[in-house]
Amino acid sequence: MTTTYERLTAADTVFLRIETPHEPQHVGSLSVLEGDPLRGDDGRIRFEELRDHVDRRLQAVPRLRQRVMEVPYGQGRPVWVDDDHFDIGYHVRLTALPRPGDDGQLAALMSRVQSLALDRRRPLWEMWFVDGLADDRVGMIIKTHHALGDGIANVDLALALVDLEPDPPADPEPERWAPRPAPSPNELLADSIRDQLLRPTRMAKAALGAVRDPKPAITSTWNVIRAITEFVEKPTPAPWNLPVTPHRRWTHATIPMEQVREVRRRHGVKLNDVVLAACSGALRQFLAQHGTSMESLTAMVPISLRSDDQHGETLGNLVSMMLVELPVDEPDPVARLERVHAITSELKGSGLVDGAHTVLDLADALTPVAAPLTRFVSRSIPMNLVITNVPGPPVPLYLRGARFERVFPYVEVIDNEGLTIAVVSYDDQLFFGLTSDRDVVPDIDLLAADIQAAFSELAA
Repeated sequence: MTTTYERLTAADTVFLRIETPHEPQHVGSLSVLEGDPLRGDDGRIRFEELRDHVDRRLQAVPRLRQRVMEVPYGQGRPVWVDDDHFDIGYHVRLTALPRPGDDGQLAALMSRVQSLALDRRRPLWEMWFVDGLADDRVGMIIKTHHALGDGIANVDLALALVDLEPDPPADPEPERWAPRPAPSPNELLADSIRDQLLRPTRMAKAALGAVRDPKPAITSTWNVIRAITEFVEKPTPAPWNLPVTPHRRWTHATIPMEQVREVRRRHGVKLNDVVLAACSGALRQFLAQHGTSMESLTAMVPISLRSDDQHGETLGNLVSMMLVELPVDEPDPVARLERVHAITSELKGSGLVDGAHTVLDLADALTPVAAPLTRFVSRSIPMNLVITNVPGPPVPLYLRGARFERVFPYVEVIDNEGLTIAVVSYDDQLFFGLTSDRDVVPDIDLLAADIQAAFSELAA
């Protein structure tokens, strides 16, 4: 019998298992585009054309027409099945701000849209076009569930929907799409049980390989022990390490890439070191503005495991993580940068990245308790915040002739981690998206300003 579904990976399933009504697990972006190419002679957005354009491009990303189907009784990871009721009108929407909408109003709309969880009965994505912006610009808000992919996968996904030139060749006529039938619950349950029964055989083969060549197994085991040890040692809580509500507050900042390159060249460090050092300086200032000082903060920094030949072809989550100590006690910006560089250089060669990834794989192997154990592990990661930096395209992108002027990222928060800083590079600029709980960090705009000041301080 032909299989009509694909099972989620262990890493992808994590984001479904840890999701709660007040912790939606989607990522996304806010873009601002030129407006004229997207408008008709009457000045209105040609929304139907935009929606049809996206619909045609979905042929390149079949996952966007698939929904999640759970295995009965939680016996195994869920699967992707074709949505036989797929409706492009549900996923691509049009909204507007009162003219002329400014950046503050657009950020408030972004906050509200991202606060709402995606409907698991449908494919896990939405795209909102926003009219009413100043200078006739057009906004575009995207939401994709983290189960669909990591930051790089989502950049690759976006690239399938846009163009690298303003006047690309016409799209070929898409093939007629017909959804494959989903398995029955009983079929899916039987297949999942069969998969679990084969696990001991696979584990035995792995054990035999470990006997023949024990060094990799010993190294992996040691990395797991180190990762678990790290999970036990929780850092000192920061003011935003509190339970979160379903309501988000989001803002942004923009840094010229040349400013970052100059700091990188001058000090012989990595681009990510510059970003982390600037974030350290900004967080130091933000803590001071709230009458608080700390010796350090621990940031969870995702690390891509995606090879060059997997770009554009592989969705899903191919990431591990580093736990980076941010020296927020250091007043000197150059000394902060040097300390960050020393810390990240040591971590990259430590093997801890692999160990942390293996801990979640072990949680997934214990099917009866996979969901609660995954939630426990994710909430036991000793971090104060997440800082994620995703490389985007260095050249301009276009949507039906309209140039993307700004592209800001969005990454979710979870309980006791009420602050996330996301960064994406695009067209010679670094775009920051800062997410917090609405009540936990009500003045997140201050932190955005502090980030800009910290980069200027490093570049001085």
